[in-house]
Amino acid sequence: MGTLLLISAVLIGWAVIRIQPLIGHPHMERLERFHSSLAADRDKVVICLGDSLTHGNGSFDYVHALASRLEPWGYTVLNAGINGELAWNVLQRADKVISSEPAYVILLVGTNDARGTESEKVGERYIKEMKLPQPPSESFFAESYRELLDELCESSRIRVITVTLPPMGERTGGAMAPLLEGFNGLIENEARERGLTCVPLGKKLHERLLSDSFEDTPAYGAQLANRLIFKAMLRRYLLGWSWDRIGERHRMKLLTDMVHLNESSGLVLVDLLESSIRESSVSET
Repeated sequence: MGTLLLISAVLIGWAVIRIQPLIGHPHMERLERFHSSLAADRDKVVICLGDSLTHGNGSFDYVHALASRLEPWGYTVLNAGINGELAWNVLQRADKVISSEPAYVILLVGTNDARGTESEKVGERYIKEMKLPQPPSESFFAESYRELLDELCESSRIRVITVTLPPMGERTGGAMAPLLEGFNGLIENEARERGLTCVPLGKKLHERLLSDSFEDTPAYGAQLANRLIFKAMLRRYLLGWSWDRIGERHRMKLLTDMVHLNESSGLVLVDLLESSIRESSVSET
């Protein structure tokens, strides 16, 4: 009996340690205490702003990977991603990012806005969980996204880099493709009109899928995506699988669960962002 209790305690402790990355927001606590004046070079402070794709505990952590590329060159890279957020939620906390006075803000948001439009039931869940003032819609996203850019661009100090959204599922021509095309068109147009850099992540990943994808990859659906997200978390944090291995198990090349990035797609984003930041830095000198 004592042996069983000991084994149970060890297993529980091990499980708690494994799932620790899913608990709390230590990266946001760091941001709360941060100001660019604390950095080695305040002209090289980068804040990545967005949802779970940026938070990085439910997918490949592109922020950490970007930091490993840039920090040896004197950059400070901070994570301001929160799981589940829509553009409206990010807008409500934009002032915290602006008050840190970064040199760059990378904005990747809109996936949850798109997911929330799939059905009335899904929209109601987002209203309740994310405390939204109205149901998710393309127009609600556009309004919130534009207002978010307005606030970020008010500071002449901040160079905003927008990022288009990755696909939802890897089946080309899927049900969500037209909606994402509209979202990405808006992101691109807003960047163009404001003279901002726009990183074409969606286009780059789409091109890859046209040349390399599983024939039996599943079609996107909210319920299936949620199940795959849950399975991905178990495989990552209890079994220690890589994000690429999880995606392959789910018959995907670039995503883990029809929503989140694996290593392969995450590194595509890191390459694009590193190039954009370095080019921007050179043009400023």
